[in-house]
Amino acid sequence: MKTRLMTQHTGWAEFSKRVLVLGAALLLAACATAWQKPQVSLAEVRLAGGNLLQQKLKLQLRVKNPNGVDIGVESLTFDLLVGESRFASGQSAAPVLIPKRGEALVEVDAKAQVLGLLSRLPELTGADGKLHYRLKGEARISGYGNAPFDQPGELELGKLQGLGGARPPAEKSPDNTRL
Repeated sequence: MKTRLMTQHTGWAEFSKRVLVLGAALLLAACATAWQKPQVSLAEVRLAGGNLLQQKLKLQLRVKNPNGVDIGVESLTFDLLVGESRFASGQSAAPVLIPKRGEALVEVDAKAQVLGLLSRLPELTGADGKLHYRLKGEARISGYGNAPFDQPGELELGKLQGLGGARPPAEKSPDNTRL
């Protein structure tokens, strides 16, 4: 009788351990898959000085957080590609907290190679008359590491004519990007 009770007790203990390990594994898997990387897109472009060879730009990047918790963005580094060529590059200067299921605009400094773009403008302009670009880079997220992003967009060339120092109009394009 005593042996039978020990066998039942040992069997129950082994079953309990397995259920506990399985539950812990499922919980860890759920936590690991629940986090989604933030979405980064170009919201606005402004001139900040420079010369014909190189322009300084102020960009606003929209960072959307699809997660149910606030995330801290320690830094953003990016390239703005037109065609397959790097037109501008930059990084954020300060960390920012993105609210859960919310968004924030992050102002970043960038340096642009304008002369190279101007010389290739006819070949880089799409049939729709717009300049198609990709915003590609990484967001360094507190507690999660690096989250790469690669977001396409377009700029209307008619709205770029004020690049002699005036701020482009604050109208929104179809992809909700301010120009």
